[in-house]
Amino acid sequence: MNTATLSKPANELSAAELKALLADRESEEQSQRIQKRKDYEILRDGTVNELVGGALHFNGALKAFKTNAYNDLEAMYKLLQEHSSRHEKGKGTFTIENSESTMKVQFKRHDATMFDERATQAEKYILEFLTDEFGDDSESDPRNKLIKKLLERKKGKVDKDNVLLLAGMKDDFANANWHKGIELYLESIVPAHTKYYAQFYYRDSVDDAWLSIVLDFAKL
Repeated sequence: MNTATLSKPANELSAAELKALLADRESEEQSQRIQKRKDYEILRDGTVNELVGGALHFNGALKAFKTNAYNDLEAMYKLLQEHSSRHEKGKGTFTIENSESTMKVQFKRHDATMFDERATQAEKYILEFLTDEFGDDSESDPRNKLIKKLLERKKGKVDKDNVLLLAGMKDDFANANWHKGIELYLESIVPAHTKYYAQFYYRDSVDDAWLSIVLDFAKL
């Protein structure tokens, strides 16, 4: 659009000039919309890239910290075992504090186990033993009630702690079915995996209370 046309009053413009002027304005508005969209997309992409990049950085740093922390705590536990017969056969669970009692770490180790098909057969042997040993008076005998309680499953799964309690009672009876059931239970134990848990705390100088430092290691 030339300068002469733009300087004319609107009532002096021809239809063609009005049409051209409107087209120019629409083109300019379209250019502004396109530029605003580009500006928005640049800002959006920059924000997403910066935040996700930062999240990935801290995620990687947290993974590295988790690995180092567990290695250090495992080493610390081995030293604790060497100096304390109380922990020689422990499961790897302990709490340590600094000398000032301003910071502490709780470390837990959980060895998960599974039971294979022999556990079902073991249970049958134990139930046959109960019939042999206690007969019709089985329901009134506290030992029978205890053993049946230990045979109960949790959410359909054999309870390892209960099996170990049964194993500790092996020499209490001289029944062949009882011994066979205990042996099969112990044979059916299959190591699954080991999980580690660590929680970190610092003491609040105002309230003198332990405050947890939240680090979600479980999903790393």
